Amino acid sequence: MRPEHPIVLITGASSGFGAAMARLLAAQGCHLALGARRAERVQVLADELVQAHGIKAFAGAVDTRDTASVNAFVEAAAASLGGLHVLVANAGLASGTYKMWETPDEDLEAMMRTNIEGVVKTIRAGIPHLRKAGWGHVFFIGSTAGHQPYEGGSVYCASKFGVKAMAHSLRLELNGEQIRVTSVDPGMAETEFSNVRLKDDTKAAAVYQGTKPLTAFDVAECVRWCLMLPDHVNIDEMLVKCLDQASVHKVHRRA
Repeated sequence: MRPEHPIVLITGASSGFGAAMARLLAAQGCHLALGARRAERVQVLADELVQAHGIKAFAGAVDTRDTASVNAFVEAAAASLGGLHVLVANAGLASGTYKMWETPDEDLEAMMRTNIEGVVKTIRAGIPHLRKAGWGHVFFIGSTAGHQPYEGGSVYCASKFGVKAMAHSLRLELNGEQIRVTSVDPGMAETEFSNVRLKDDTKAAAVYQGTKPLTAFDVAECVRWCLMLPDHVNIDEMLVKCLDQASVHKVHRRA
């Protein structure tokens, strides 16, 4: 049975989806373990949410590409908060819009190591704590790029197709246990994502020009809703786009 105050671990919690999830779930009374490479930002967020909502929160540095860093963060979080119930493998990125043959090793490795290896390492470290608690929920944060590839996104799309495959596999592997598995797969969402990908704020703003894209809180609400459903209900996969985006190739833009 879902506890009254689930303990939720979120990677990539310093901004974007992760920070929005932290704010929304804290308001629901969830206790939080917040991790990111920018440790000072998650500490500020944790302190704010403890004061605002009276929850317990743990904040720490974590590089999801590094096994020792992930294991240390997860163990410290579980020890500080008394366990874990929910894992949100949120840390992820896109780097560049290269054609496949143009992709530099640095960008290739950043995407594959964060979006694939980092997710595996986070879930691998956290699953024993969910099993110990006797109830759990694992969230993958996928993308429409994991459903429909596009030009200039070969490696990023491959990584998100991988996330989709991992979510489906884990759902099969945990069948019979009291651990739910959900993949939330957003389309266009205005966060720091495009700024990181394009390394140019003007180009990033143009991605959303003339549209009303998803916000980080829209995606966080999807996670909150799935988490709060009755225990026998599992949302395997949620594909969510703004109304202006019909597919990765069809977006309505106003003048």
